[in-house]
Amino acid sequence: MATKDNILDNINLRSEQVQEVLETPPNWLIRWGSLVMLGIILLFFLLACIIKYPEFISSTIIISSQNPPEKIEVRIDSRIEKLIAKDQKTVKKGDLLMVLESSADDQDIYQLKKILDSLSTKQLSKFPLQLVSSFRLGEVQEDYNAFAKALEEEILFTNLQPYAAEEVTALKGITDYKERVANLRQQHILESSKLQLTEKNYKRSESLHREGVIAALELENEKVKLLEAQRNFKNTEISIAQLEETILNFKKIKSGADVNIVKEKTSYSSASILLLEKLKKALRQWEKTYLIYASIDGTLSYLQFLGEKQFVKAGSTLLSILPNNRQITIGQMHIGAQNQGKIKINQKVLIKLDNYKYQEYGIVQGKIKSIALVQDKDSKYYIEVALPNGLQTSYHKKIVFDKELSGTADIVTEELTLAERILSQLRSLLRYQDN
Repeated sequence: MATKDNILDNINLRSEQVQEVLETPPNWLIRWGSLVMLGIILLFFLLACIIKYPEFISSTIIISSQNPPEKIEVRIDSRIEKLIAKDQKTVKKGDLLMVLESSADDQDIYQLKKILDSLSTKQLSKFPLQLVSSFRLGEVQEDYNAFAKALEEEILFTNLQPYAAEEVTALKGITDYKERVANLRQQHILESSKLQLTEKNYKRSESLHREGVIAALELENEKVKLLEAQRNFKNTEISIAQLEETILNFKKIKSGADVNIVKEKTSYSSASILLLEKLKKALRQWEKTYLIYASIDGTLSYLQFLGEKQFVKAGSTLLSILPNNRQITIGQMHIGAQNQGKIKINQKVLIKLDNYKYQEYGIVQGKIKSIALVQDKDSKYYIEVALPNGLQTSYHKKIVFDKELSGTADIVTEELTLAERILSQLRSLLRYQDN
């Protein structure tokens, strides 16, 4: 009995004409089919030569003005005591924006600073110690106490003048002894004249004694007078020298008192000035820590909800100021080291903004303006992107720059066609196999 397979093989399913068509396709079908396939291949190759397949390096981008917004951080853990400036308000450079809580009274600090700024170092004696003693200075109190103590000591020294009595005594002694010297000098002149006359009388008596006119006793009397006159003259000279020496000693005492006065005054004054500068430095540090000022003109923006008595941590960014002059916008990117070597100046950058969907608004086009030569602390290169058309998008929509914008940027490093990229891959593969 024939098997089932044999029975199926013997069944004739098709007629001879159909069998002939299936076994031998017509020539026109082969010819046109080949042409169609060739056309499709040529079409794909043509499209591959036309269609561009650029290579991108993507990264985040921040768009801001050339003078970027000022971001204000808190320097210390504290609470907000006063919110001076309101959100979205225009502020000017130097405006007080916020006061943080401290153990000092900010009005007392301001008043003390105003007093110090109004006085020069030569006018410290006018400093109102009694008034400021009632101020609540908190963190600055220790520096103020040191300054106040030094200033009080300087004022006390100036008022008491401890070396004044010594100087007055020396001056009086110099005056008195100069008068006595003047009197002795007159007496010295008289003694000199008297000595000259006595010498003449003695010489005359000596001549008369040789002639035998007078006795030896009278000559001896004249000699006694001469010796007495010489002694008086010499004593006058000695007295004058002693008085002049005393005057010199008084001058030394006065000079020493003057030196001590200058030395002590300089010491007290230097201490006051040094501690004054230290106090001013402490005031500046207190202001930097607890008072937040605007450093530029612009529009203030709160970066989070803020309220009085709210606790804030050191290093947290609370405020930002968008500058008024922000016509020139730039993009800022940070690229990792991978593929950084492909990035060149003037390469095209396609920017998709997070704030505006690119499907609706389009993309913003820029170009590479500068590339940092060294990496930053995060091992990335800083790249600045110029925006020749500003914030004009590919859909011809103008985006108003009223805040800092963020987005994704694609740097076009190579604009190759699909065919060039395929051939490049094939060349790389063949080169790899040869090696």
